[in-house]
Amino acid sequence: MHYYKKNIGDYRSATAHLSLLEHGVYSWLLDTYYLNEKPLPLNERELFRMALARSEDERNAVRDILSEFFVETESGWVNNRCESEVKAYHAKAETNRKNGGNGGRPKKQAKENPNGFQDNSGNIPNSTHKETHSVNSGIPQETLTINQEPLTINQENTHTNPHEKNSAAELWNPNLETLGSILKTTKHSQRVSEILNLEDFQFHLGNFNTHHENNHQLTDNQKHRKFAQWVVQEFEKHLTKVEREAEKSAGRQLPERPNARNVNDAWPQEQQYKFVTDDIDTEGLL
Repeated sequence: MHYYKKNIGDYRSATAHLSLLEHGVYSWLLDTYYLNEKPLPLNERELFRMALARSEDERNAVRDILSEFFVETESGWVNNRCESEVKAYHAKAETNRKNGGNGGRPKKQAKENPNGFQDNSGNIPNSTHKETHSVNSGIPQETLTINQEPLTINQENTHTNPHEKNSAAELWNPNLETLGSILKTTKHSQRVSEILNLEDFQFHLGNFNTHHENNHQLTDNQKHRKFAQWVVQEFEKHLTKVEREAEKSAGRQLPERPNARNVNDAWPQEQQYKFVTDDIDTEGLL
């Protein structure tokens, strides 16, 4: 396949939490899936080479996107939406081949007038049939009606999470044991207890829930992974703040010059000089 539909509104709604790097990875994996018309390989070496992932950040982004939007199966990483589109593409192509063998697409029969009458020209008055015209959409023989409405965000979601949507809008609370296990895989693996006991932990959890309140397709496992990233970032901000306060309390200031005068000190007593009042013999000077 060299073409697939993408509803921008639905895509952004489902991927608003992704970083710019993750957006690039997701788009590349989707393009590769459609181009090859089969699931992505399970072998990480082959997968990273296919996704052009060279740095560790890029490889982690590939792992995160696969975990969130794909399902691991024996045949590879499967995206349910991609599978549906590929099957629909092949079904349409087969229909087009059959129509071509029969001399083209069969003509549509005009709808009958519900009143059973025709006008003098033989046409049905107030006909409700829609005139069609061809469009260059990248799919052979695809047509659209001239009064067809544009896609809206209420239509079927495209390329979102393959898992079922969460039905409840309740506030999510992480399992601390699960969260701790995920945090042990980060660079702060030795400080898990400090992260879980952050003073503003509940505040950060509330912000996380607010950010993802409309992202119902996230599974519980995905929420744990994303909240782990979220709270690690907040922990690093906390460490930076503590370090700055420590530096401030240590009084790291420029040393005073030893001879510098304090403007609040009294001026020292200046030496007084007496004026010469004795008579001076100027005879020898003239």
